[in-house]
Amino acid sequence: MKPTSIVCKAVRVKTPVKAPTLYEFPALSSISSDELVNSNFGKDSYWIHKSKFGHWPVYKKVQNTKITTEVKRIQGDVNRFKKDLLATLPHIQPQHVVVNRTAGYANIKGDVVQEVMKVLDENHKV
Repeated sequence: MKPTSIVCKAVRVKTPVKAPTLYEFPALSSISSDELVNSNFGKDSYWIHKSKFGHWPVYKKVQNTKITTEVKRIQGDVNRFKKDLLATLPHIQPQHVVVNRTAGYANIKGDVVQEVMKVLDENHKV
């Protein structure tokens, strides 16, 4: 009698399958903040995202007779951006630059949109 597939399945011995080893996360107490990826971003560094059309987020804001320049989308250390801006544009007084660290923007008294955009273009690293 010729063996059928049903008989072959019944006779076949299954080999044990080795269970895959799962990745074990290290304990939180063994990790320091210096070992994390990008752990130093925001400490004396900042990044300003361009719009999807490639423009800097620098806007002229007019409220009655008050004209201010607003720089938005600042990520990281906003105070460092203020220091760099004041060092690059010495005619702007420090009390005329107000930063909001939570929202990530800076307001500058006066119309200095073109100067700020020129500074961002010169210092932009691709």
